[in-house]
Amino acid sequence: MLQGRGSVNKVTSLAAYGLLTMATEQSSMRPMRELLLQLPLLPITQDHRIDYEATDADLLLELADKAETVMNTINLGLSAVGTILAHASPEVGSEISGCTIEALGWHIAESADAAAALLSLAHACRHYTADYHPPQPKKAPMVTF
Repeated sequence: MLQGRGSVNKVTSLAAYGLLTMATEQSSMRPMRELLLQLPLLPITQDHRIDYEATDADLLLELADKAETVMNTINLGLSAVGTILAHASPEVGSEISGCTIEALGWHIAESADAAAALLSLAHACRHYTADYHPPQPKKAPMVTF
């Protein structure tokens, strides 16, 4: 019997709550997909680097928001998987093949690398839009009955 099962459920619930909270805070339900579809819109320089200065500021802000959301989702997921693995390891024994554990390890490594790359992208986007202030829509006055 797994002794810390209650704490695993609490951590998993907290991670799920964090993901749900992030989903309600943003207007996009598929930030990873949208981020990947918007990346080709970035202009590049002659030496194949992103030309942030030539990029539309609104696009940079959207990319930064989506990159941060995806990065947070990856990190919460990796944390949840790590917690589950740490608590389940005494019970697993030989029920899971070495190939499965290896595949999970590669998945974790690639996900962490993606999160690091997204951090760099978000940082660069925020840097190049630090002085940009998008126009704020004016609120319509309320009618009193």
